[in-house]
Amino acid sequence: MAEAAPASEFKPHLFGKFFLLQRLAMGGMAEIYRARVPGAGGFEKELVVKRILPARAQDQGFIKMLVNEAKLTVQLTHSNIAQVYECGRIDGTYFISMELVNGVSLKEMMQAFTRAGQAISPEQAIFMVLQLLTGLDYAHKKTDSQGRPLQIVHCDVSPDNALVSWEGEMKLLDFGIARAATGLSNYKEGMLMGKLGYVAPEQASLERKWDHRVDIFAAGIILYELLTKQKPFPKATDVESLVQSRKARVVPPTSVDPRLPRDLDGIVAKALAYDPDDRYPDARSFADALVDVLFPTPQSSIQDLLGKQMQQVFSEKIVRQRAARAHDPLIMKVLANLAEKQAKAEYERLSAQSAPAFATESADALFEPHLAAGSTDGSSLETPRPAPRRPSRPRTVVLEGVRVRTALLVGLLVAAAGAAGLHYGETWLRPGVLVVTSEPPGAAVSLDGTPTGQVTPAVLEDVILSTRHDVALEGAGLRGAAVAVEPVPGKMVRRVHARLQTALGSFTVRSVPAGAEVRVDERVIGATPVTISKVRMDERHRIDLTLVGYDLDQFVVLPEKDGTEFSRTLARTEARPKEKAPEPKGRDKGRP
Repeated sequence: MAEAAPASEFKPHLFGKFFLLQRLAMGGMAEIYRARVPGAGGFEKELVVKRILPARAQDQGFIKMLVNEAKLTVQLTHSNIAQVYECGRIDGTYFISMELVNGVSLKEMMQAFTRAGQAISPEQAIFMVLQLLTGLDYAHKKTDSQGRPLQIVHCDVSPDNALVSWEGEMKLLDFGIARAATGLSNYKEGMLMGKLGYVAPEQASLERKWDHRVDIFAAGIILYELLTKQKPFPKATDVESLVQSRKARVVPPTSVDPRLPRDLDGIVAKALAYDPDDRYPDARSFADALVDVLFPTPQSSIQDLLGKQMQQVFSEKIVRQRAARAHDPLIMKVLANLAEKQAKAEYERLSAQSAPAFATESADALFEPHLAAGSTDGSSLETPRPAPRRPSRPRTVVLEGVRVRTALLVGLLVAAAGAAGLHYGETWLRPGVLVVTSEPPGAAVSLDGTPTGQVTPAVLEDVILSTRHDVALEGAGLRGAAVAVEPVPGKMVRRVHARLQTALGSFTVRSVPAGAEVRVDERVIGATPVTISKVRMDERHRIDLTLVGYDLDQFVVLPEKDGTEFSRTLARTEARPKEKAPEPKGRDKGRP
C-alpha cells in the first residue's frame, strides 16, 4: 500500500504535458500525483498520473507489467472501473494517466466508519458490493474488437483495490496482476499472487485450474466483512494454511447480527463455497441474488445516505482536499508560462542549430571568382578552387571586389547585431505574468493605480515586466499595502507577496457620570462605559454622548494616534430663566 508523501518534499512542476499539482502517494515502485492537462479555451482535465520511480526505470519486467496493465485496462470503459487514459514515456520515465476518484479506498472507509461510530447498513453493504459485481461482470465478459473473449480475471479483488467516492460510488481499480487470455496477462502462473485474505482456495492450489470465479469468492468475503465487521475465515500465514482455512464452515451473517435479512445467509454461503462449481456461475447471478434482497429499498435513497455519511465521516479530509485545490489556477498559470518559456527556448535552440546552413560558405568564398583576377598590390593569385556555377555578372576590378567583400562583411555584422538586438529586445518587451499573493488572501489588487478586478491570489497576465509597476493591495479590515515591482531583464514571471496588517481594533469610551448613550458614526453602540470592537483604527470616528440632564458631548478621534481610552466629563444643562407673562394691551396698568 502506497504511503502518503510529505507535502514539504513536493513542489508543483511540469511532467511533459502534465501539470503535477499534488503528490497523493508514494510506494516502492511508483509515485501517484494529482495532475491537470490544459487545453484550448481554458479547458482542463483533472486526472491521476502514476509515474514509476527512477530506480525501476531499468527494470524491463516491471515496465512490461505497467504497460500490460495500461493496455488491458484502457479497454475497460465502465462507471464502476477506474478509467485508464494513457500510457507513455516522458524523458525516459514511464507513466499511466487515469481517472481521478475523489474518495478513499473501501478499506479506509470501513476503518474510518468504525472509528466514527457510523454503521454501514445491510442495504449499503449490498449496494456497494452490487457496484463491485457490476464492474467485475463487465470485465469478465469483455471481448476484443473481433468479438473474442478477453477472459479477464482481476485476481486481486480486495478493499484496497476498491474506491468509494464522496458520493458513495464504487470504483474497481488496479488490474496490475490481472489474468487474461491475451499476451497482456501479468499473472505469473505457478505463483500465488494477490492478498492472502481474499484468495480463493483453487487460486492457492498449483494443481487446480481456476477462472473468474476467484473474483466472485473475493467479493463474497468483502460482503461478509461489510455485513458483520468480521472475517469469514481463520487467518492464513502460508498456502497450506490458506487452503485449509477455506474449508472451514462460515458462520452465517445472521448468527453474528440477528438483525440482518436471513436471505443473506444463503447468498453468502454460495459465494464463499469451497468448490467453484457450487458458487455463482458469474458476477451477474451473484448481483441478481442481492437485488432480490435489496428490492424493497430504493437504490437512490441508499446511495444518498451513503454519500452523506461519507461526507460526514471524511469532512476534514474533504476540506483538506479542497484546500489543496485552492491554488490550482494560480499554479497552472505559473506552470503554463514555464511551459511556454521552455517551448520557446527549444524553438530558439532548434533555429540556432539550423542557422549555419546559411553561413557555411564564407564571405570570401562567395566572391572568390572576382578575387582570382589579381590582388591589391598587383601580384597574381594562385589558381582559384572551382566555385559553384553562378549567373554571370560583370567582372569587377580588384579594388571593387575588396570593397564589395568589406561591405558584405559589415552588412553581415550589422545584420547579426540587429538580429541579436531584436531577439533580446523582444524578450525585454515581451509581456509576462505577475503573480500577486498576500497574507491573508482575498485582498483587492490594483496595478499602477487601476483596479484589476482580481483578489489575491491573483495572476495578472500581459504585463510588461521590463518597466516599473506599482501594486496596491486593499482588503476589508486590512491596512492597504503598496509594493514596487522593479524591472528585471529576461524575467517572464514575477511574484509579489505582501503581509497585510489588520486595520481593525477596539477602543473604550467612558463618561462622568456613566450611563450616557454612545453613538459612533451615527450608530448607537450602547451606554458608557462601553468598548467598541472591530472598528478601523486608521480612520476618524465621530462620537456622540447623550445623557438626560447633561449637554450633548461630541468629539472626533483617530484611534491609531489618539489612543484607545477616551473619558469625558459631561456638563450639566443650565436652568434657563422663566419668561415674564406679557402685559395686557389697551388698558392702563393696574386699572380694573
